[in-house]
Order: sequence, then structure tokens, then C-alpha cells
Amino acid sequence: MVDFAMNALSVNVQVKIYKDINGYSFPAVIRDGLPCCLYLNAYLNGNHNSPLSKSKSKQSPSFYTIKKYAYELKFLYCFFIDKGIDLVERVASGTFLSIEEIDSYIRTCKFYVGTESDSEDSTVVSLTDKRIRDAIHATSNSQSEVSAHTFNQRLNRLKAYIEFLYVCHHYDKAETKQQISTDDQFNKFKLYISTVISSSRKDNTITKDAFESAIPSDKFFNLLDVIQECSPDNPFKSSKLRNQIIAQILIDSGVRVGAVLKLKVSDLIDDWGNPRFLLTRTPNDPTDTRRLPAANKTKALSVPISRDLMKFIKLYIETVRKSTPNSHEHDFLFISEKGRTIGKPMSYNAMYKVIKTIGGCVGIALHPHLLRHKWNEIFENKAKAKGFSPDKIEDLRKYAMGWVEDSKMASVYNEFQLAVTVAEISSKNQSQSVPNLRDSK
Repeated sequence: MVDFAMNALSVNVQVKIYKDINGYSFPAVIRDGLPCCLYLNAYLNGNHNSPLSKSKSKQSPSFYTIKKYAYELKFLYCFFIDKGIDLVERVASGTFLSIEEIDSYIRTCKFYVGTESDSEDSTVVSLTDKRIRDAIHATSNSQSEVSAHTFNQRLNRLKAYIEFLYVCHHYDKAETKQQISTDDQFNKFKLYISTVISSSRKDNTITKDAFESAIPSDKFFNLLDVIQECSPDNPFKSSKLRNQIIAQILIDSGVRVGAVLKLKVSDLIDDWGNPRFLLTRTPNDPTDTRRLPAANKTKALSVPISRDLMKFIKLYIETVRKSTPNSHEHDFLFISEKGRTIGKPMSYNAMYKVIKTIGGCVGIALHPHLLRHKWNEIFENKAKAKGFSPDKIEDLRKYAMGWVEDSKMASVYNEFQLAVTVAEISSKNQSQSVPNLRDSK
């Protein structure tokens, strides 16, 4: 198998999304149209809680979590076949990886090397030392390294996959001399990489300026203007009403893009005094025919919207959606308005492109989740203006965001406001402790 892998370096390795006979989507790492490794894909779409795992959660990972695993597995697969290392054979023989080989992988994990992509037809080039040097050189004046989270996830995926292979070949075997040696090698590998993962959590080389707002105020007001259907600066030639509604929902409600993709006409509640929509959790929805199905990561809840926004949504339904071919075949609110997918549920890539285009129009690198961060900043300001206590604000935020009671996400989304508050306190302390030099003269 090693020789076969060595001869396959020039062959594309891809993550492809398939649907099973029940209509459920699943990812696979393929090479030349076939699974690149049966063990790797068995781990990818199997039970991720091995007998050795500390996590005993009975809940299966979501489709999008497994898709993320697929790109991490693609990364490690490409690295090791480039080095002529067959992980399955190594673990089966009980030799695992040397410290030098692990260190080489760790160094590679720190850099962008072009293996993660949401493109269905993305290709992967081999991860040679030259490519790593080129990646460092190309980004020497910008962000050369991936985030600590991405780095850790790449290491965690290798650790989990090696553990999976160990369980397949050696777990619960009779205690022979060879088995004792194999267990010893496995425990050494696990201890070494676990130590690296643990220490790296304290060593994130990327520094974010906490005082930097998610979207600067001038850009945000400009954005609110250009998304209007009637704006002369609107960047779209068609689908202006649909795109305005999508952007407005993300801005006004702070929901995730997956929730907007999942929104159905039947989820709308046109209550004059309290217009709203239901944010549902229906994994593996059989009516969702998209290659990448819509998913809502948060709790199910009711999301209030403005009366004006509900009017725009009803106008869109009665005009654009109603007159578009194929739209009557499903209940999803937002549809493709042209091309071979006309009338079908709008895809994630299409919605992402809408937001990216709006950002380009106002001069910022905009993505849907950035609007969620901006919503939290605005929410914090409005809640403080109403006189709510910090505890009350956090409770309201958790409800609006669909977070569980013990969620720690508030501090992540509100880093800007926390930094401003700390600065205000520090400024007051400094004004009291530093003498007034002008008066001392």
C-alpha cells in the first residue's frame, strides 16, 4: 500500500458530498473517484467515541462537524502519503510514528497549505517541504500561521484517527510480548501528541485587536444603505429583493446563516403585533435536497423581526417566489432564481456569495458570521441603554442566540464591548492616580 500511495501523489484528493438511499448527506475523502482509504472513511462516518475516548456523548456529530473532520483527514492523508507513510500499515504492525515524523507533521499543521476548501471539486497538491517554504514566504508580511484552534484540530484528528486504527487492530487482544510492545508504542505516541496539543492551547501566535469592532460604524451604515433594493449602489443586477431580505434577517436577528437557509414559509408567523419566525432543529430533513443540507446549530426558538421586514418577506413570497418554476416543490423560503437550479432551495455557497458581494461593495471582507458578531455589539449597546444589568443582558443574549444555559459564547461575541469597558475603567483609575501636572506648576 505504501508503494501505491507513493505513486498516487500527483492524483487529486478531494472531499465529496454524497447522499445515501435515505437522502442523508455524508462526506467522503476520495482519490480518483474512489475512497482514498477504507479505514479513513470508516472512521469519518462511523462512531467517533472509541472505547478509549473520554467523551461518552451519545449524540452523533452533525453533518457539518463531520464535513470539517473530512478536510482535517484530507490534510493528514496528503501529508503522510507525500512522506511515503501508510498509517494503516504502521499501526497494524505496531510501529506507529517516530518522534521525527510527528514533529514534521506538527510543523506542517501550523501553516496554510491549500488543503481546506468547501469547493466540491477542490484539488489537493502534495505537501512538500518546498510548498511549506512557499506558504511561509507568501504570507511573511501577513498571517503566516493558522489559528491555534485549526492547529489543534489537525493534531486532534491525527490522534483520534491513530486511536481508531489501534482499536481496529489491537484493542482487547491477549497480552503477548508483541502486544505489550505495541501498547507501549501507542501510549508513547498518545502521550507525546497530547502534550503538544495541551501546550499549544496557550500559544496562539495570532493576536486580534479587541478594540476593533466586528464592522466599523461607517462601513456598517454604508452596508445598510447598499443592501436596499432601490439603492443606486446596490451591487446586484438581479435577485435584489431576496438578497436584501437575507442581509436584513442576518443583521436584525443575529441568527446563523444555516438558520436562514433552513427557514421555511411555514415557519413564518405573521402576527401584526409580534411578527416572527420559528428557528427549527430538524436534522436530516428528507425534504432538503441540497448537496449540503441546511443546519441549525442552536436551540429551537422563536425569532422576532420587524413589521417592515415581514412585509418584504411576504412581498417576495407573493411575487418572486410564487412565479419562479419549481418553487412549489418545497417549502424553503429562499430559492435560486436562475440557472439549472432555478426554484430549488438556495445553497450555502450562493448565500455566502451574496454577503461577500455586499462586503466588497462597502470595502470589507464580509461573511455571514461577522454580521452575527455585529448584532451582539448592537444588542449590548441597546440593552445597556435600557438599563439592564450585566446578568440580565447575558440571559437575554443566550435566549436570542439560542445558546444553552451554561454557554460561554457571550464572551467570544462580546470581546469588543468587554475591551471598551476595561479601557473606561482603566482610564478613570489613571486620572485619579496620575497627578495633574498643569496644576502642580
